[in-house]
Amino acid sequence: MKRNSSIDLMKSCAIFFVISVHFLLNSGFYDMTIHSTLAIFWIGIRTILITCVPLFLVATGFLMNRKELSAQYVLGIVPVIISYIGISLLVWGVLSLVGKGSDFSTAINGIFDYSTDSYSWYVEMYLGLYLFIPLLNIIWNYKKEIKNYHLYIVFIASLLTFLPSLLNSFGKVIPDYWQICYPVSYYFIGAYLYTYQNEIKKISIGKLVTAFLSALTIFTLTDTFASWNQEFQWLDHNDYFGYQTAIMTVLVIAILWRTPIPKWSVRLLKALSTATLTIYLISDLTDQFVYGFFKHEIPNLSQRVIAGPIIIPVAFTSAALLGIFVGKVLNIPFKRKKERKEN
Repeated sequence: MKRNSSIDLMKSCAIFFVISVHFLLNSGFYDMTIHSTLAIFWIGIRTILITCVPLFLVATGFLMNRKELSAQYVLGIVPVIISYIGISLLVWGVLSLVGKGSDFSTAINGIFDYSTDSYSWYVEMYLGLYLFIPLLNIIWNYKKEIKNYHLYIVFIASLLTFLPSLLNSFGKVIPDYWQICYPVSYYFIGAYLYTYQNEIKKISIGKLVTAFLSALTIFTLTDTFASWNQEFQWLDHNDYFGYQTAIMTVLVIAILWRTPIPKWSVRLLKALSTATLTIYLISDLTDQFVYGFFKHEIPNLSQRVIAGPIIIPVAFTSAALLGIFVGKVLNIPFKRKKERKEN
């Protein structure tokens, strides 16, 4: 299948958003009292950045909705596991060298409970999703000739995961038990965008930008009012399974699809897109050094949050460079195996 540069752009934005949203966690933003223009600004930025994980899940649905169950498919999870274990041990090893690591037995146990690398909850989620994908694809392709069949799947998935955060705002109206299944919903949205991408791309960029700015303004004001004169309120509606995040995710993707990609950036986007997992996992290590430095140099919380436009590029660049390098090293055995098969 021909490489899709728009998907590379989407995954590259997703990994940048991940590193950026961690700024809010590591800088101390969530400890701030929301009563200033600065706080409102970062609430608005968070409204965009929180689409990071959904963007990855939608990309997975877009790229993998035609996969079928086979031994080769199941073994395809091995590189993910190798990357996870390798980087977790690397993070532990480096931190141990500087006196910040746990003992070896704790690190080994932490690999099994996804705590040695503190950002590895995504791997725990993705392993299960990956094994389910061939079954989800059976559902997606089962009755695809029926009119609105795919729309029905997306609607039911959204009803169970995203809509409770809207309809239950003032009391329970619909079941919210299935909200935690949001990865499946985003996967189906990705499959829908793949299946109907030509129709979606016909929507004018003007309408998309207007919808995006309108949603961003409304959601920023909503979250500001909910958090005013207290710490930021991380609630259902602004979580990964919240209706705000779902709407923003679809709008961000639709706009990215209409964004021209310069030729000079194609190789860069491919490098970032290919290494998103290793960049994400290694950022646990780089973040500890980057934020340790900036917390020491800028002890004042408000000043540190103001410095976000400086801190985020430093955090992203360090994670990206190290993540791409480590990814290439970990991929050497699989690359050689592939070359032997081709020869």
